[in-house]
Amino acid sequence: MVNGTAVELLTETTSETKRSSCAIEGTPSNNTKNAMDGELIWSKQLQGSVLSAFFWGYLFTQVLGGYLSALMGGKIVIGSAVLASAVLTLLSPIAATTHVYIFIVIRAALGVVQGTVFPAYHTFFSLWAPPMERSFLVGLTLSGAQVGNVLVMPLSGLLCRYGFGGGWPSIFYVLGIAGVVWSLVWLYYVTDSPTENRRIDPNERAYIEASLADIIVKDPSKKKRRIPWRSILTSIPVWAVYCGQFAGDWGAYMMMTSLPLFMNDVLGFDLTSLGFFSAIPYIAYFVVIIVGGMVADKVRDAHLLSTIAVRRLAM
Repeated sequence: MVNGTAVELLTETTSETKRSSCAIEGTPSNNTKNAMDGELIWSKQLQGSVLSAFFWGYLFTQVLGGYLSALMGGKIVIGSAVLASAVLTLLSPIAATTHVYIFIVIRAALGVVQGTVFPAYHTFFSLWAPPMERSFLVGLTLSGAQVGNVLVMPLSGLLCRYGFGGGWPSIFYVLGIAGVVWSLVWLYYVTDSPTENRRIDPNERAYIEASLADIIVKDPSKKKRRIPWRSILTSIPVWAVYCGQFAGDWGAYMMMTSLPLFMNDVLGFDLTSLGFFSAIPYIAYFVVIIVGGMVADKVRDAHLLSTIAVRRLAM
């Protein structure tokens, strides 16, 4: 996508100098790298702006995603967000080759719509997940993101080398089409609650509803209570969770965006190898999420620790 060789020449740092000082033994030569370079000449600063644009958009719709899912249901929020994300992904190659700032706007818009997804998932969990199984079910659901990373990173490397449309554009087209298909299947089959689902086993529906009987508010008037924003924003536990999330996500997203660049620019991996090696941390992430959720539920179910104690340890 980006012509790394041209960027290096523009910054007066030759790839030969980097290879002789930093490359690991057995990595591809400059000729191989040059053959894989794209046509977009973006400086490192501009590449950073492209990467950060998504997160700036993502920042502003976290609370909105939770509010909309409580208002309209998680089904429509998640389905619409993924569909919009897929369309923006399909437009990305055209935007990138037209002008970098158009691509930055597309990336920011992608962050805006994606920011609603994870908060909306928790609306689903509140209506579908029995309390004593919630840690595992949340972990199982969120681990899908790691499975996606594990599959997409090697696939992206292969598509970049062998794909259609010039290589790198095929990554956006394949993932965009997959997103459209997924969102349509989601909107057709998924329901906001077990009560609305015609395909669920009656015994399972009864079990879920019984487990949530003391939690779900059935009086419609109580659902219209005003949200105590002042109490929320001045709550020390809320800010403690915020700081924990900030620290954890800082490391996770820094790894996600910077590790592939480091492995390509400093260690000299070709794009195919880069995709496979970049996926390794997400395999560990997937295992920890699943096992951690199972252990948390077992500990709570056995009354070894309270729910709040388990949450604090996990944070």
